[in-house]
This record gives sequence, C-alpha cells and structure tokens, in this order.
Amino acid sequence: MTKEIQSVINKAEKLGLAAYMLEASDIDVENRSRLKCAYGCRGYEKRLSCPPHILSVDEFRKMLTEYSTAILLIEEHDTSGEKDIFNAWSRLRKGSFHKMLDIEYFAFRNGFTFTQLLRPGACNECDICGETCNKPELRRFPPEAVGINLSKLMEKKGLQIEYCNFDRVKCIGILLLD
Repeated sequence: MTKEIQSVINKAEKLGLAAYMLEASDIDVENRSRLKCAYGCRGYEKRLSCPPHILSVDEFRKMLTEYSTAILLIEEHDTSGEKDIFNAWSRLRKGSFHKMLDIEYFAFRNGFTFTQLLRPGACNECDICGETCNKPELRRFPPEAVGINLSKLMEKKGLQIEYCNFDRVKCIGILLLD
C-alpha cells in the first residue's frame, strides 16, 4: 500500500468511517444487482443519480477496468431508537455521504486525479430532481445502480450487511482510486 493510499484511509478513519482497501478487479459487477433499483427503490427514474439517468452496468463494468484500487467506506449507525427507519436512513446516509465526499476531495488533492465516489443510497440532496441537477458538484451514484453486489464485496473483506437488522444501519460507499 502506498503512503498516498494510506493517507486516504487515515482521513476516512479520522472522520469515523471504516475503510478497507481492495483491488478494483475484486469488485463484482452483476446485471442482476440493478434489479433492486428498478424494482424496489422509490428513487428509480426520479433521481438524476439513479438509473436510467446514469451509466449502464456494461458502461460501468468497462470503466472499472481503468481503476486499480478502491476503498470500501462504511459508517455504521445505531438506529435502535428510531421510530421510522426510512427517515433515519435518509438522514444518516446524507451525513455519511458528505464525509465520504470529503474523502474524495482529499484524495483528489493528493494526486488521485480520477478518484470517484459511489455514494451510499440514492441522492437526497434536494427534495426532487429537476430536468437538470441543481447540485452537479454533489451528484454521485450508488454502487448498486451500476451493478455492484455489495454483499459479495463485503464478504470478501469478512464483513456482512444485515438488511433486516433495523437496529444497526450501514452506510456504504466505494471510492475508486487511480
């Protein structure tokens, strides 16, 4: 691991995120992962950072080959006291995204010119999207939207997602580096 990558990981940890380095080639991109966007997400077709307004799975798969390294970013939240888990998820992922975005900016300033963040969940910076993005500097898409199987990726690092555990929520992003 280079000292530049280590400095990005250190920055993530200072912000309270768990950070796991991995090879970009270890990221599984599956066509079926995008099904959860089309059938199960309220943001589908409504958010400009979600399908069908973003790269296709095949376009992303091709682009991913141009990256060598990635950092899996995770912020876990205690949601045991939350009455409405969906409102909590919306609020928490926005805060996690801003931390992750700080890490992306840090990586860029430290020589990773093509760094790109994949955000936790659909964008929720605005209540609704217009015909064009009102905050294009914040527009990032979630890993699932381009076919990344987060469960498999986490398993490779000895971690897991508990989708039905409403007492603990994990906000997961991926920072591509090169």
